[in-house]
Amino acid sequence: MKRYILLLLVFCCAVTTQAQQTQYTAKDYARTPVWIGMMDDTTANYFEAEKAYKIYWQHHEKPEGENDVIGEHAGREKIPSKHKQQKIQQDNKMRMAVKKYERWHSLMLPYVQPDGRILTPTERLAIWEEQKQKNK
Repeated sequence: MKRYILLLLVFCCAVTTQAQQTQYTAKDYARTPVWIGMMDDTTANYFEAEKAYKIYWQHHEKPEGENDVIGEHAGREKIPSKHKQQKIQQDNKMRMAVKKYERWHSLMLPYVQPDGRILTPTERLAIWEEQKQKNK
């Protein structure tokens, strides 16, 4: 009996912890790229992710796009400093995150509800199937 009570208690704690959404402030958005995690979170608010992205880039320098600097690749091969190489790797990761965000931003836009909630894949599938039935 004690095991069942303990199991129930652990389950309730897990559900409660999962149900609580992390609240971020504008300072959090400015300091860390919270928007990267928001793209992968199916419960994230579209407008909050957009706000986090904009605030982050107000306080940081956006990395240039690929091949924006002529001869960039040749110059990178000759960099001797490990610190500079790490900086380049971080810039590349951020460059890819920006591309991912821009694609996510445009792909999710049709599924955004007035309150900022994004339709789940199941809801999107239901809409598609409904439209498919109407077209028959």
